[in-house]
Amino acid sequence: MAQSVDVPPLLHRWTPFAVIVLVVLFALMSSATPSPLYVDYQALWGTSGTMITVVFAAYCVAVLVPLIFLGRLSDAIGRRPVVMAGMALVGLSMVGMALSTGVGGLIAARVIQGVGVGLVTGAAGAALVELHPRRDARIGALVNGTTLNSGMAVGVLLAGFIAAWSAQPLVYPYVVIAAVSFALVVAVAVLVPETAGGGTTTLRQALRPQRLSVPPAARGTFVLASMCVVVSWSVGGVYLGLGGALVKDLMGRSDYLVTAMVIATLQGASAVAQLVWNLRFGTDDHRRGVVWGSALVVSGLAAASLAVALRSAAGFVSAMAVVGLGMGLTFLMASTLAARGVPDEVRGSVLSTFFVVAYLALGLPAVLAAFLSEFLGLTGAYHLLAAVVALIAVTATVIISRPGALDGGSDPASGAQA
Repeated sequence: MAQSVDVPPLLHRWTPFAVIVLVVLFALMSSATPSPLYVDYQALWGTSGTMITVVFAAYCVAVLVPLIFLGRLSDAIGRRPVVMAGMALVGLSMVGMALSTGVGGLIAARVIQGVGVGLVTGAAGAALVELHPRRDARIGALVNGTTLNSGMAVGVLLAGFIAAWSAQPLVYPYVVIAAVSFALVVAVAVLVPETAGGGTTTLRQALRPQRLSVPPAARGTFVLASMCVVVSWSVGGVYLGLGGALVKDLMGRSDYLVTAMVIATLQGASAVAQLVWNLRFGTDDHRRGVVWGSALVVSGLAAASLAVALRSAAGFVSAMAVVGLGMGLTFLMASTLAARGVPDEVRGSVLSTFFVVAYLALGLPAVLAAFLSEFLGLTGAYHLLAAVVALIAVTATVIISRPGALDGGSDPASGAQA
């Protein structure tokens, strides 16, 4: 009898936290849903690979809008309305993609999606800490960070599976995510209490853009953090934008499930690396993290380039697991290095600057790779990009290995946000 009395309150305390975890998960799942479908859009509409990657880049730029201009909105009006608005936009964007008949419609839907995901990740990241039954900031940040990559991995696998087994592969993956997104809007309204709003932040203050700046004393470390995030997110962006085309080039045909497996392996390994490293070493051992992360990225890219040359899809997927582990570590190190030793009063502007670098690194290399493929072929463009990323990774390793490279400042507890 005692157990039947104790369990419901425990479940009740964890329910709001679990709902927000699902919100973040499905928001990030939605962002990866189009990735295995891009090759079909290119064939259906007769457009270039460069234009298809512009669709992906539009999302990357759109995510920055709420992060820069609306980053403190949930402090003023509350977490719930911002999260609900974000998920509603995600659902609407899925409907827009399902109904798209051309590149313009797809770009518009991706922009709406980017704004929605940006709203969700900003407000939900804070809510995860506030709604944790023990208000454990480390667990909240860890869940928020690992959900970024795991959400993308699950999203691309779900999209690939539905597309492979449905009569309308460019419709049904979006319908499923849209239905869940709208259901989560209701779940937040019913099950999640408000944890913010009504404080000292006014709506006018909340709508003031975040200043993009880095204090002079922190610029050396910030450059290193930027190099790490470029290594991590440029690789992820290329596979999210061009994964389907690479698989088609390797196999001679489009394959939703193989494309999904490539991207999911990359993102899933990244999530595992962040989780294991956080639990084993924490976020303070930057030197070891950057060295290990860079080594994994470089070796994985070398193996992937060999697999591309040998036309081995299995080898390519295996190499993605190694690259993904390195991606996860380098981004974890980048996100904590960016705010290392930065005073509280300017940390928001520094992190905003960091995420501008991150999302540009996510979108622009994919567009550049697609553009170069028009002249070098997709394989040649991939080899060139892999070489450039490997060079940046090696440079970051050399810099952080120098004595005194991390002198000054302290390491704040920080989690990865999308």
